[in-house]
Amino acid sequence: KPCPPVTTSPNFDLSGFTSKRWYAHQQAPTQYVPVERNYCVYAEYEILEKKTFPWRYEVSVNNHAENKEGEQFGGPLCAFVDDPNDQAKLKVAPCFLPKNLAGPYWVLAYNEEKGYALVSGGQPEVRTKNGLCTVGEGVNDSGLWIFLRSMERDDALIEEARSIAKKFEIDLSILNDVDQTNCKHLGEGQEKEPTARID
Repeated sequence: KPCPPVTTSPNFDLSGFTSKRWYAHQQAPTQYVPVERNYCVYAEYEILEKKTFPWRYEVSVNNHAENKEGEQFGGPLCAFVDDPNDQAKLKVAPCFLPKNLAGPYWVLAYNEEKGYALVSGGQPEVRTKNGLCTVGEGVNDSGLWIFLRSMERDDALIEEARSIAKKFEIDLSILNDVDQTNCKHLGEGQEKEPTARID
């Protein structure tokens, strides 16, 4: 039978969500962030005052990941709200690609007060061997993330986000821990570098 439709975070506040850095504490492997890069992963977002040229993206995205040796990966991406009635349904792509090639990035749960978010690469549509659901494994329609505002791991918050995913029948076995210890990258509150060229 088909996977149950997921719902996004109610009354989603995009400006709140994008206001500070998010640290990944659990994530599913994707083509662009394999499990070997599950170190020091963070994401930063910024609502652009002026949309990018020529594709008119409205949010800049800066992703950062490292491997065990401390090599750094990631860089600038761009995003836009895909559904005018639901700001929690974003699409993300390299800034040079047209919007029709962007992949879904849905915020299923977001709690600023507690400091966590659950994000999926769109609607999970693949049944796993244990009968649960997952997203695909390509570049688009892939990915599942549990983000915390804090670099420090908080198992209670991670469990809260996992329990929301479980309600959607999402297979949690695809999630791997991210090691946020001994990271050399900038801490929250330090100067962010501009992440997208604005014309």
